[in-house]
Amino acid sequence: MTAADKSNSLIAKNLSFGIDGSPILQEINFELKEGESVAITGASGSGKSLLGKVLAGDLKLRSGELLLTGIGKRVMVDQQDHFIAYSGRRSMHYSQRYEKLGMESVPSVLEFLNKMSRMNSHQVTEDQLIQVMNQIEIAHLTDRKILELSNGERKRTQLAIALLQQPDLLILDQPFVGLDIHSREKLNQLLQQQMELGVQLIVICDPHYIPGIISKVLELKNGRPNQFVARENYEPQIEDETFSVTETKKQLFQLLPGSKEFFDDVVAMCNVNVQFGEKAILEDIDWQVKNGEQWALLGPNGAGKTTLLSLVTADNPQGYNNHLVLFDRQRGTGESIWNIKKRIGFVSPELHLYFLRGAGIFNTIPGLSGGSHQAYSTLTCREVIQSGFHDDVGFNSANSDQQVKLANTWLSILGLEHLQKRLFTHASLGEQRSLLLARALVKSPQLFILDEPCQGLDGQQTKRFTQLLDAICEHLKTTMIYVTHHPEEIPACVSHLLELKNGRVKSSGEYRRDK
Repeated sequence: MTAADKSNSLIAKNLSFGIDGSPILQEINFELKEGESVAITGASGSGKSLLGKVLAGDLKLRSGELLLTGIGKRVMVDQQDHFIAYSGRRSMHYSQRYEKLGMESVPSVLEFLNKMSRMNSHQVTEDQLIQVMNQIEIAHLTDRKILELSNGERKRTQLAIALLQQPDLLILDQPFVGLDIHSREKLNQLLQQQMELGVQLIVICDPHYIPGIISKVLELKNGRPNQFVARENYEPQIEDETFSVTETKKQLFQLLPGSKEFFDDVVAMCNVNVQFGEKAILEDIDWQVKNGEQWALLGPNGAGKTTLLSLVTADNPQGYNNHLVLFDRQRGTGESIWNIKKRIGFVSPELHLYFLRGAGIFNTIPGLSGGSHQAYSTLTCREVIQSGFHDDVGFNSANSDQQVKLANTWLSILGLEHLQKRLFTHASLGEQRSLLLARALVKSPQLFILDEPCQGLDGQQTKRFTQLLDAICEHLKTTMIYVTHHPEEIPACVSHLLELKNGRVKSSGEYRRDK
């Protein structure tokens, strides 16, 4: 079917939505005509993802009208996936994703796609399934368990599930997050193909990543339309807040400990290999991270970055089978996993999901879908930060007055003081990411492991965070491993680079920035 065979349109009239009596979206008005596509953008916390859920029919409107003509099937691809909830392993711990024991019941990618098609009452033929998997470039993942996938592989699997439903309206929440350059280009081509088939598109994204096929832009500010214009007339009006590194140093460093343990080799790997089943994930990895060095870890989706980090965080049991030194001690010589973890401040997209494991129901803004799971987590935003002192995931141990004071300081530094007592599940996705970053940094660890830490953050939040890292690394000489698909966001303090490709070291050494 071509676009000429359809007459699709969407009209939003005075849409409003709130949480616990507090308005989040107000007076949303715009129109999506046949052949048009819309990007929804704005600062983190402006209501973008929430509006996407309203437009997808996943949330019931409190007031206003949503008029649909010629649009039957609406599908939204959330920024965060729901794979844990659908895997049958709702209570599994983070490191269990690297253990084969007990993973038999977790579906493979092929089984999962078939399962999701049945759940969505849409039977697909084997030819349709193969065609979509080839389109998304996940055919090689057919037999992989869904909980073993990397962040980028999970994103592509989400897209396959959406396309198999053959939607009339496709809403994508931050679809480029977690994808490498090649995957972003392929996604743009795929969206173009969907438009040519008559699919209406709404893309929630950063102003700098609006696809070329987009014809209209709706910018939100504090839950209201700030501008709705043609793509060629769009100029971002997101405020650039003032951020003083000097003031931050003064505010923060007076609370941070002045002395720490010293280690010669924070990480040392020699001829490290990791294999899942018959597939080699890492091969012959040699890598040494000395005390006080800051490294960027780069590579395309599926290169092995997440698996490499799982060895450093002591989550992957194959660390015992290799020559792996962490904090000057060979793995398997009697050291406690928790002694390793207490020296590491860690954040990743996957950890975010496990942190919210609760009842196993994950949404782009968790807790807003209604029903019995409306508030399955009782942690406040400040308690999430405080949980970093004890490496708690999903709960918070008792904290000292000093630790509470430091958590409050982090809220102030991140400009999130207003979230202090709000439930973590009621913060926006970008705000949640910022809080988890503070959780990773709050105990002033010997090693930062930051796996795509700026996912879900707007440009201003990214700028603030990278400047903050520069200040901390300069002041405390903290060792850091920083993973990203966006070299432009790498903090200025990074001086070393390890690049992986197909599970092997492509390059390693000093990091030279492009001028």
